[in-house]
Amino acid sequence: MDVFDLLEKIKERPGMYVGSTDGQRDEQLRNLEMLLNGYSLALRGHRIQERVSDFPREFMNYLHGRFGWSTACGPVAAIREAAGQDDEWEMFWRLVAEFRTAVRPE
Repeated sequence: MDVFDLLEKIKERPGMYVGSTDGQRDEQLRNLEMLLNGYSLALRGHRIQERVSDFPREFMNYLHGRFGWSTACGPVAAIREAAGQDDEWEMFWRLVAEFRTAVRPE
């Protein structure tokens, strides 16, 4: 299991992993970002190596490199700003899938 496997589980059952309801996607995205930061800290603390060891940082770098977005406030904030009136929840998952392919072709 790696961060992308965890993300797949979260995508399937977001309420179980990040709380709230589908109508509270903004809160779910914030919770998801905190969960991913904790996951990365746990990997580092336990010296566990994954292909993407620091998902938030590496995902931010991907978004900045691909789109030139400012990611100073994190990947979720960058996606929110870029999404505008679009569905930021769906945009997050689409970009995660692109990032996954970029770092680990399947």
